[in-house]
Amino acid sequence: MTDMPSQTKVAATVDTILKGYHAYRRYFQEITTRAMGRFIGCDWPGLQADAIERLDAYQKVLDQVVTDLADTLGPHSDDRRLWTAAKIAITPVLERDASPDLAETFFNSVVRRLGNIIGADPQLEFQRDAPRPLPAPRLGRDYQTFPAGEGTLETLCTVLLKTSVFNPYFQDVAREARRMARHLAEALAPHMIHHVDLIVPPFFRGMGAYLIGRTFTSEGACHPLAIALINDHGGITIDGVVTDTRGLRLLFSYTHSYFHVSTRHIPELIAFLQPLLPHRRLAELYISLGFNRHGKTELYRDLAQHQNACRDIFEISPGKPGMVMAVFNMPSDDIVFKIIRDRFAQPKRTTRREVIAKYDYIFRHDRTGRLPDTQAFERLRFERGCFHPDLIQVLATTAQQSTLIDSGHVVIELAYVERRVQPLNLYLDEATAEAARAAVIDFGQSIKDLAYSNIFPGDMLLKNFGVTDLGRVIFYDFDEICPLTECRFRRKPAALSYEDELSSEPWYFVAQNDIFPEEFENFLGLTGALKQIFLAHHEDLLHVDFWQQTQAQIRSGTPIHVFPYPRMDGTSAADKTCANRQPYLPESI
Repeated sequence: MTDMPSQTKVAATVDTILKGYHAYRRYFQEITTRAMGRFIGCDWPGLQADAIERLDAYQKVLDQVVTDLADTLGPHSDDRRLWTAAKIAITPVLERDASPDLAETFFNSVVRRLGNIIGADPQLEFQRDAPRPLPAPRLGRDYQTFPAGEGTLETLCTVLLKTSVFNPYFQDVAREARRMARHLAEALAPHMIHHVDLIVPPFFRGMGAYLIGRTFTSEGACHPLAIALINDHGGITIDGVVTDTRGLRLLFSYTHSYFHVSTRHIPELIAFLQPLLPHRRLAELYISLGFNRHGKTELYRDLAQHQNACRDIFEISPGKPGMVMAVFNMPSDDIVFKIIRDRFAQPKRTTRREVIAKYDYIFRHDRTGRLPDTQAFERLRFERGCFHPDLIQVLATTAQQSTLIDSGHVVIELAYVERRVQPLNLYLDEATAEAARAAVIDFGQSIKDLAYSNIFPGDMLLKNFGVTDLGRVIFYDFDEICPLTECRFRRKPAALSYEDELSSEPWYFVAQNDIFPEEFENFLGLTGALKQIFLAHHEDLLHVDFWQQTQAQIRSGTPIHVFPYPRMDGTSAADKTCANRQPYLPESI
């Protein structure tokens, strides 16, 4: 039996963890704060680099803390009594933190690494049955109120814009206020706005900036408000105004990358957003602001609560089984687990390492509303009775590298967890004619949006796409994705003879990255009227020109902004792009 850990050792351990946590929060804030300058300066490559740097910040700091503690503690780094004492000692300190839940998650990350925890260990980790109540946002610090008063709607909009941090950078504040007022009057008619609340810090993502808040009508009804801004043509303009719950849900969708919002009061910000986004999990709100590690904590808690309340068990997910992933879920829950199989059937030629790399690549990429947020979970432990026997058979025979199964438990070494969507092929089989038409059109747009973000999905079969609860088509099969700029799009050479045309093999040389768009029509899986609808809207996808022109624009350094909202001028995402123009700066700067 080892000696009880000394108070000095416990105090030093706690001090190292606290210093690491505060270093992470400072680092996170430093990166996030850059977004304003990047947006004003049209530094789109810098914004992309910051997004990646911030995604890596948690792991970078965590690795350093774990290394320092492992060196200091030596063979006692996994001493349960040390970590029990450390948890007791650090608890009152974390309770005083501005974001105690985030701090507890950081502590858990350290103890899981050094304490060799499989599953959950409530003695060593902070495990709560429910999250803490969120503190109310403070007027003046977290949000501002703008009463309509006796003035016109245009006057109110003018005050909103002039009070914002973007005031010096608008092309023409009066013009933008008029445009915004006309849109609000149409969207909220016949109701009159009584006042508007706006979150103080702006939200940044990709090439867009957003003022987020809520409107209250004279009758007391509350509506979401998101003012979408772009910096183009020599200054900032309003590009869209969202006033409905569905629009805000799309803006905060799990299919988009994370916002950059410079505030130290994260729980208060979440408390403001939560009533506006009642369909979003608490986990998804944290994740949308860049705190994906704590989002995983909330997601795991949701999973445990759902399983306990519903007595659900995991079952094989509906649809055609994947050749690379075993996919399962609880029927009444809205998330799925994806586990890499040990061997991949032909014609798959990828490897386990390559699949992991693809998921890591997508995690760092701009998802443009067309790729699900996917969180990697390690060393999960469940009772065996939580799994359907058919699923146990699949995992035991096809995923032994990712699972350990004994008589009592299933341990999952690595799983990817994401929102459940209905496979597009199954959706089209069941949908009404109108819904199927809309899905097919959005299917083509999803391929284009992925291309605009420099992603080629590889295998574009219907079963690899899904339909979200908002009716959006997204792509969720990552094992064959690659950067669009690495593809070689070619026209299929003409056949030299009748025998060539009848041959089951190409009569021309095909290199590894060669792609022939005119062949897509045969592989998409659409027939009859749905195929004609697709061709009527997206026939350009079957021609080399679309792909080569998109590649050329990406290579030129001119980003293509995919707009996650209806645009005020009525154009689509592809109709207008923000080029690398000279940034607009007011004369006073």
